[in-house]
Amino acid sequence: MLEIFFTKILIFAILGAVLTGYTCSLMGTFVVRMNLSSLGFAMSHAAFAGAALGIFLKNDPLIFALLFSVFVSLALGPLADKAKLKTDVVIGVIFSLSMALGLLFLNLSPDTAMSSTALRILWGSVLGMTTADIIYLLIISVIA
Repeated sequence: MLEIFFTKILIFAILGAVLTGYTCSLMGTFVVRMNLSSLGFAMSHAAFAGAALGIFLKNDPLIFALLFSVFVSLALGPLADKAKLKTDVVIGVIFSLSMALGLLFLNLSPDTAMSSTALRILWGSVLGMTTADIIYLLIISVIA
């Protein structure tokens, strides 16, 4: 009866939830403190655009999602400063632009079967965690 708790799927789900909870709680305090409450929406759509770019270029979508998200997060501050706009306005523009880029890359991609991978990154399930996902989460948790 307890053997369900020792399956690979459930162990990965629990480990992924714990690592994500740790990282999000740590980063969430900074996000709220800096009044960037809409940042999560923009970053998830930036990850979607990065995954779609990875699919379009026939590379690992998860790596591209991570790189695109890091690029967007590093570009937010300088963009807001140069445009002399509030950061929330820039986040809203990046949110829309990222979603548009993601859909554009998916439509230009000849491999339509891979579009489910990009959607899994955007709306994923904790029960679908793979070994690579756990390793990526562990690295991000250590960096945070």
